[in-house]
Amino acid sequence: MSSKDILRCSLCSKPAVTIIRYAKLRLCSEHFIEFIQRRVLKTIERYGLIKSGWGVLIAVSGGKDSTALLHILSLISRQLGFNVLALHLDLGITDYSRRAKEVVELLCRDLKIPLITIDLKELLGVRLSDLIVRSKRPACSLCGLLKRYLINVVGIEAGVNVVVLGHHLDDLLTYVMKNFLLQKLNDISKLGPKTESKGSLVGRVRPLYEISEDETSLYVSIQGLPVVDGVCPYKVVGSIEGEVRKLLDSIEGRSPGFKIALARSIAKNIEFYKVKLEDSVSICKYCGMPTSDNVCAFCKLTEKVLGRPMGSIVRNKIKEIVDRSSVLI
Repeated sequence: MSSKDILRCSLCSKPAVTIIRYAKLRLCSEHFIEFIQRRVLKTIERYGLIKSGWGVLIAVSGGKDSTALLHILSLISRQLGFNVLALHLDLGITDYSRRAKEVVELLCRDLKIPLITIDLKELLGVRLSDLIVRSKRPACSLCGLLKRYLINVVGIEAGVNVVVLGHHLDDLLTYVMKNFLLQKLNDISKLGPKTESKGSLVGRVRPLYEISEDETSLYVSIQGLPVVDGVCPYKVVGSIEGEVRKLLDSIEGRSPGFKIALARSIAKNIEFYKVKLEDSVSICKYCGMPTSDNVCAFCKLTEKVLGRPMGSIVRNKIKEIVDRSSVLI
């Protein structure tokens, strides 16, 4: 290939590393990094996700999405004036969890971000694999339940204003469309750029709401950020989500910008999908956490598989961990 055939950055003369079709831009490494950081900042401002003086808890798995987001937030936090605290959940998934934990520790050390690590085995005496066998529930469903509960508890004990999640544009739209097809409309209301705090339920925000998976992958590659290798052994192949993702990718390929336009429309109309009954949030009689019933899903699970509801015990253990870490915000 001659020098004439090399694609050049739209903003300078350097070779382009990617083409952003929806923005009609060819970008070199430097301008791509600036482009993504600027778009995350605009997303935060567009949807009012984080305010000056806030403390935010970001769940970091060691994967490319949360890794990219933590790096970006470590920079944006200085500009907007908020404090960042990282959380890693070690669920004991074979060697995968060990490698993920090492990656997160290295990343937080390099970025000088305080980190809290919660080990499921230390909390419950069992690993995720044990709970899967005993509960006979799908791994992803069980994992989601545990993460939602533990992240919220840590958020409460650390005194943060919001929890930051690394869900990107492609994943969010895939689940929005899946829930629409299955007519689980209320679940769509939980997939916007943010969910407000309610009682003891800490609000959640998604700064990658308008950033694609390909963009987070390229970001961590260019920045040379540590990422856990391989995929979770429980990842489901050939699911409905995969088919929906193909459809969305196909439309985006023909109409660049479709995904972002759809995401913004969903955010604009998010109130439409909320079910009024959800306003009546109860408190779990065992642990005091929010629930739609008198017993939360976590306490129901632990009572079934471990013989007693563990929510209250887990909350106390997490409080001790946070207190020892001296990272309250």
